[in-house]
Amino acid sequence: MDHDIDLSTALFSPEVASDPHPLLRRLREAGPVHRLERYGWWVVTRHADVTQILRRPDVFSSDTGLDRLRPPYVEDRAWQEIERSRGPSMVNSDPPEHTRLRRLITGAFTPRAMTRLEARVQEITADLLDRIVGSERFDVVDDLAIPLPVTVIAEMLGVDPKDTADFKRWSDELLEFGQLTREQRMSPVASARLVKSRCELIAYLEACIEARREEPRDDLISELVRAESEEGKLTANEVLGMLVLLLIAGNETTTNLIATGTHLLLEHPEALAELRADPSLVPNFLEEVLRYDGPVTMLFRRTIAEVEVAGTTIPRGALVLPLVAAANRDPDQFCAPDRFDIRRDTRGHLGFGHGIHFCVGAPLSRLEGRIAFTELLRRLPPFARVDAQPMWRDNSTFRALQSLPLRFERRAA
Repeated sequence: MDHDIDLSTALFSPEVASDPHPLLRRLREAGPVHRLERYGWWVVTRHADVTQILRRPDVFSSDTGLDRLRPPYVEDRAWQEIERSRGPSMVNSDPPEHTRLRRLITGAFTPRAMTRLEARVQEITADLLDRIVGSERFDVVDDLAIPLPVTVIAEMLGVDPKDTADFKRWSDELLEFGQLTREQRMSPVASARLVKSRCELIAYLEACIEARREEPRDDLISELVRAESEEGKLTANEVLGMLVLLLIAGNETTTNLIATGTHLLLEHPEALAELRADPSLVPNFLEEVLRYDGPVTMLFRRTIAEVEVAGTTIPRGALVLPLVAAANRDPDQFCAPDRFDIRRDTRGHLGFGHGIHFCVGAPLSRLEGRIAFTELLRRLPPFARVDAQPMWRDNSTFRALQSLPLRFERRAA
């Protein structure tokens, strides 16, 4: 096995961001572990090994330190502002800190909480589809996949609905800000835009927190502020870090699930016909979307001690990238994994992660996805692409469509 393949450029290239699966398949077939020579990082490709890594926070820490690395395009003053507001997050913490932080918000995503939310998600979806059916064309990203989850998480947090457009922009640019290889090709103008966006988000959330301290409401921000002020379970920076996480987790995954799911139905008309004939297949269809082309391509961990993975010794302190998208198409786990099959047994897929960092918002994403596709298929006449090729965002970590413009076939005829 060749552990010194220089995959650094290829893995983080725009071409692979548009379609990572051919490269991931070649990596998985070549071996379970490879070293990224330029960075000294290690990638892990196979389902059994990726799952084991995600189960072992005692060896593979989520506190990678990457969030504390200052990108070279950020000026001193801006970085000081970002550092001032940085708080621990469930994403980059290990037990016992992770356990404490996660416990404080799991109640917002229980089955009982989802039952209470269902009618409101249905209302929001109906309003969005009312606008779509009155149009000749629509973009499923801009007109459904973005506004549905953004509106829901904004209402849960208690954010003013008029600010949801900024909410989504800040979320997208926060992910772009953290993209590991962007420094090689980021212009000064783009750099300034991302830093400004990050500082705007921080200022906005701090204003929301201060307002809830003075006048609590029945929302998630107030609950977190209460945990800080009355119970002493959170620090001020932890409240801020939790809100940033909820902002991203509350909309990015569902946006990508709805957009990619629609794209896959157009790519596989037989699956679209099956869903139209039997809407009860929608939940399993969503799980297959998460497996086949899920919202996360890779995760990041750092080794706490020297460890062996699939016969390869990885040193202490090394950065390890479990390639979730490669693991989800591992033929040792899924039969004919490159076939999109909405009736497949998808148990074991890693679309929402695994272990203690399994996505806390997964129940909400599943609820929103189920309602969105059930209503979309029930209410919309047949539709087709406007553009032949989908436009994917240039992001190596997250799999996301930039746009997906569609036209109604009946009206076009």
